[in-house]
Amino acid sequence: MMLKVFLRRISLWKLCIFSVVVVLGLNVALHRRFVRLEGDSLWNGKDPRGLKFSPLSLHGTFENRLRRLMEKSTENGLDVVKIQNEAPMPVSYSENLIKCEDFVDILNKTYLESGWTKAVYRGNYRGLPVAIKTVDVKGQHLRSCVAKGHRHGECYHRAAQKIVKEIVVLQAIAHENVIKVLGFCVPGTSSNIQGVAMVTELGDSVDLIKLLQMSWEDRFRISFDVSSIIEWMASSNYGSLAMNDFRRQQFVLVDGSLKLSDVDDVGFGDPGCVKDDNCTIHFSSSNFTQKIPCKEGTCLNYNEKKNLYNGGRHFTTFLLPHGAPESLRPLVDKVVEGYNNLTLNSHQIVQLMKKIKSLYVSGKYLKRHKQQFSKDYQFYPASDLPGKFDYRCRLSLSGTGCTHSAYDVLEAATLCDADSDCRGFVVSKQTTWTGRMLVHFKYGFDYPSRNSNTSLYVRIT
Repeated sequence: MMLKVFLRRISLWKLCIFSVVVVLGLNVALHRRFVRLEGDSLWNGKDPRGLKFSPLSLHGTFENRLRRLMEKSTENGLDVVKIQNEAPMPVSYSENLIKCEDFVDILNKTYLESGWTKAVYRGNYRGLPVAIKTVDVKGQHLRSCVAKGHRHGECYHRAAQKIVKEIVVLQAIAHENVIKVLGFCVPGTSSNIQGVAMVTELGDSVDLIKLLQMSWEDRFRISFDVSSIIEWMASSNYGSLAMNDFRRQQFVLVDGSLKLSDVDDVGFGDPGCVKDDNCTIHFSSSNFTQKIPCKEGTCLNYNEKKNLYNGGRHFTTFLLPHGAPESLRPLVDKVVEGYNNLTLNSHQIVQLMKKIKSLYVSGKYLKRHKQQFSKDYQFYPASDLPGKFDYRCRLSLSGTGCTHSAYDVLEAATLCDADSDCRGFVVSKQTTWTGRMLVHFKYGFDYPSRNSNTSLYVRIT
């Protein structure tokens, strides 16, 4: 009897040993497999600045790694767990997102620019132009961190946290005027983080000179976008959001639409308070101060007013008035005053902008009284003057000629009559973002070419 018990114990002991050996063997094999994967560069070698990216194919482990990288990035009340649990975020699960192993398919990578922390590259992913954001290994953030005596790896980790924060926040605050995240790469191990990167839509930088050279219609679009962003940030799913570093550099233009692209300094929630004196908002750059009421321990609409004032200072105040149609100036002035003096909230401003857009698109701003088309123009259907008699004019939509938008042919003729250089114009079937026709003005006339998509009008006198 005792012998049988002894033999059973030996068999159980051997079974346990065998199971442990099998598990250890599988772990070693998997570890070697993923070490090999992590050694492969997503850029088929090094990128133009010597950066390497390591793949992560197990989406199930993303959330734990994300939380570790975000441990020190919870300033401004950002609740990472809340965002992950509540936001419509397809970060770990969407089959459409570009993953680490897809980075080899990003072609024609070229360096674009750098900021304090990040370097931005341009690439082409399956015919789609994209932007790649990663840590700038030669950037000011890393250099100043190392100069303070910290290890390079630790400094890179701190910079990588900012990119991971952007991966989370940009998707949590998804909006038509927020840059779209197309994919990301988070490294496979917490000890090797030399590969944090994010892929987004590609946009053009918002240059002040470029803005001032735009037509009023395009500048109105940007002002409308700014107003829409601020209205949405005032009542997002995560409460009131603040652009703590509201500058033109935080935005890009994608197909003419303004989009927020840098969310490093986005704050969540209005500041806390005990009394009204705690809620004074002051803009030292313009010596403007406004007191805000303290309600239920919170400075009421503090972030919204801060965003409005800065949005006006960097965009609307100087973009919207210049070149606005005369009949729309009273509404434009109300919008500008709402931004400059905080006399309106973001919703009221958006409603005014919608009214301006409606009047502009419908042509009602022209205030006509049964006006007839001028008989001083000869009409040539299906005709064009391609590459001929083009001239430069102010606020043109074209860099090589004089191109404006018009509600109809009558408005185009009015614009031509007001221009001493204009002899005629070509109306195309192309339209602007508001649906207005594109008109190309000409300083001369010759035998026209046939074009079924255009019509030519020539002044007789």
